Amino acid sequence: MCLPAFPCKSSNLEKVAGVLPDRGEELALRRLYSVLRQIESIYEPGAKLCIISDGHVFSDCIGVDDDQVDEYGDRLLELNQTIGAQMGQTDQIIFKSLKDVFNTSPEEILGESNARQITFPTLNHYLETTISPDTEFCRQAMTIGCQPSRESLRSQIQSQDPAILSLYRGFSRFMLEDLAQHPRFQTMSKSQRKKTTEKTSFEMILRNQAYSNLVELCFPDYVRLSIHAHVNSGPKFGITLFERAKTRVIDDLGDLESIAKPSHDLLHIPTPWHNCVFQMVGSDITYVTKSKVIQDALESTTVRGGWVQGSLVSGIGGYFQIEGPDGTENNTIETPPKPVVGSSVCETDLESQESIQKIKEGNRNCVAWIFEGIRRLAQLFTSRQLPSQSEKKKILEC
Repeated sequence: MCLPAFPCKSSNLEKVAGVLPDRGEELALRRLYSVLRQIESIYEPGAKLCIISDGHVFSDCIGVDDDQVDEYGDRLLELNQTIGAQMGQTDQIIFKSLKDVFNTSPEEILGESNARQITFPTLNHYLETTISPDTEFCRQAMTIGCQPSRESLRSQIQSQDPAILSLYRGFSRFMLEDLAQHPRFQTMSKSQRKKTTEKTSFEMILRNQAYSNLVELCFPDYVRLSIHAHVNSGPKFGITLFERAKTRVIDDLGDLESIAKPSHDLLHIPTPWHNCVFQMVGSDITYVTKSKVIQDALESTTVRGGWVQGSLVSGIGGYFQIEGPDGTENNTIETPPKPVVGSSVCETDLESQESIQKIKEGNRNCVAWIFEGIRRLAQLFTSRQLPSQSEKKKILEC
């Protein structure tokens, strides 16, 4: 399987606690290893996961230096290696970056003399970031080989294409928030910020499509996972990076009672690189929120606490730990209801164990069918024969 994810930390320090992996990435990796273990329990050959980092695809658009993306990736590899060793699955999760996909330079591909004669496309950079020549070449190569037409995208936006226009506006809103703390952004007027985010959003849509095409081209036989919500009928399948039974997303720390309320936002999947995590003393629940929420609460004395330093080489990420203003544990926090296996929401109305068991059995059948389809495809590719109509039908049924 492959999962495009783990790009780099957001440049907005009101969203994240720093630029390196922390407890969020640790929990996400442990969750993915847990998923692989569950697959192995019902499909004996098991599964492997290739995480394809998209950090260098967008880093210049989101105000992050290329070398910072490299540092994030290197520390993430350390964390993954330790967690994998702890779980006895050292080779089940691997990482590949944009540079790993191309793994070369123009001189190595074309020869030094030919490389000097070729003009690569000049990419648009709307923010001041440090650009690595090798990384820029990879972005240029991706653009040449996989990016759709700029004119076509512009035409779709101008003609008010509903899907594209919604995506464009969504990117614009996201970038306006994500770049809010960027030094260059803070010197701009409101109209300049809007114009910059619109240009950046246009560029990101193009690169997002180019990157998606590149993944499909380089990983054609992989089951494609996604951190975004999908109906899970294919070709992409959504996966959450945090265990819902042990994680709660909150937007406010105005009072301690607010975090005892269950989260009803089941549409947006939180990620470690746009959030930070904290633990409440006396609770085994992990809370996901923006770093500004915690900083504001600490400054207002609603809570007290601070940052707990981690050790990535030991498999432990840093996190915030907080407690009530009087130093007592918060006993009002309740463990959220555990989601029923196979359900996309936290259902609590299935009372009988028989019903739950039926759902589990159904899930086992679904996974078995998926891998049976993959097995049949692999046999056909090995024999280099095109599938017949009846074989196509059987594969699609799987």
